Amino acid sequence: MAKTRGAPPRRGSESSSQAVERVRPTASARQRRLRRVVQEIPEDVVPDVDEEEVPADDEAQQGDPVGVQAEVFGGGPEDTSVLRTYHRHVALRLWNGEDRGTLKLVSHGRKLTAPVDAYIRDIVVNSGLAPLIDCTHSLVDRGLLSAFAERWHRDTCSFHLPVGEMTITLDDVSSLLHLPVTGRLFSLPTIGKDEANMMLVSLLRVSHASAYAETEVTRGAYVRLGWLRDLYANSVQQGNLDVATRTYLLHLVGCTIFADKSATLDRVSYLELFRDLHMVGTFAWGAAALAFLYENLKDASFHNTRQIAGYLTLLQAWIYEHFPHIVTRQPNSQYEEGEALSKRWAPLRGTDVIWMPYEGHRVHRPFHDVSWYRGHITCGSIVFPHLPERVLRQYGHIQSIPPSPHDAFPVSGISDIHYQFLHHEDNLLEDVYRGPQMTIPGECVDDYLRWYHRISHPYLIPLDDRVANPVPRRVPRVDTVGSTSDGVRHVISYQV
Repeated sequence: MAKTRGAPPRRGSESSSQAVERVRPTASARQRRLRRVVQEIPEDVVPDVDEEEVPADDEAQQGDPVGVQAEVFGGGPEDTSVLRTYHRHVALRLWNGEDRGTLKLVSHGRKLTAPVDAYIRDIVVNSGLAPLIDCTHSLVDRGLLSAFAERWHRDTCSFHLPVGEMTITLDDVSSLLHLPVTGRLFSLPTIGKDEANMMLVSLLRVSHASAYAETEVTRGAYVRLGWLRDLYANSVQQGNLDVATRTYLLHLVGCTIFADKSATLDRVSYLELFRDLHMVGTFAWGAAALAFLYENLKDASFHNTRQIAGYLTLLQAWIYEHFPHIVTRQPNSQYEEGEALSKRWAPLRGTDVIWMPYEGHRVHRPFHDVSWYRGHITCGSIVFPHLPERVLRQYGHIQSIPPSPHDAFPVSGISDIHYQFLHHEDNLLEDVYRGPQMTIPGECVDDYLRWYHRISHPYLIPLDDRVANPVPRRVPRVDTVGSTSDGVRHVISYQV
């Protein structure tokens, strides 16, 4: 039977191939290449990248056979047809008492400044990226983000919590960051040092010698963030405003939505996005940021990973809005209504999961139909599915049992994905699959939680440990640098 556009496939059906997750070399191969770059760069260029971190992506791709229980997992899942990669997941080690500790974080919030020139400022505003300047958190909470990364599953692109699945959606990105979530997805060229040097000379107007010297230092198609800041200042001083604008935008995305684990480097290939400054505003930056964060959460969900990158302000702000009881939060006295919601909090307190936290903000950032998009989102060659049917309660609807995430979308390649997203109105989850609206917060069909407990692992801590080590109703203040993943992990197990 042909699949109806915007309709999930029937639950339990199988496909010959899984949904596309990436169309590029595996993460393990990329990590090996990154380690080679990092190992060869002097210590003053790239600080403290964990060389032991190798998410075993090739093994994880295989998972368990569909519907076959290869081994019994304490705490679940009983049925591994959904979480096929659970045998590689950090949660399995945690249940068995092996704690990897708190993740290292990559955050550049303190490196951002507003453009001083009106010409540059206008282009940045028109690009849709301007909210990143003000809403990026200068500090992020290691323990809080580490505890949520432990609950992320790449099989479903969602967090697995005691109450069911939740995820970061396109609506979350739009509301929290005010980035555009409609428009064009983009591809990026695969380039080496020679091509990178040509792009630097052509688009940033540096000399061949300067470009060559920089890529020699970084040992690849990268530039240092500090090098970009210096080039920006010089370009503004010399009146080369187009160059200064491209440099500023490249630095901005490298510090925020495309922050990677190198900690100090930026990919030269991103310059292609800023070749035509008049077209920068046509990209769906919010969708790209979400796909990039999905990629980093996926890597962070494996036990061997010791570091997480991506736009962590988005992750932290999402937690603040949906879980006001996990940690103490304080309002930002400088927040003005109508600004991006990630600026609202300074960290966090309350009593319940907030399934729909943006209703009071809709006058400033209305709900967009693209939030119901059921299909793939991309960031260059990174590809992940956006599956609203798994988190219907975040849309105000009663949660039903979703279909298998492994039933492939009818997509043949990147160009098809780009076309379908650009015409998202033809690829929305249909009304019949959205179901009725909730009458009480968190409402789900009768057999949802029974099904969920069978295919997931709602708790990371065995019951005996939870009874023997009770925690208070809420954690004492967890500030932006002092929380522990173990403390937050206990609170999620008790209260979410």
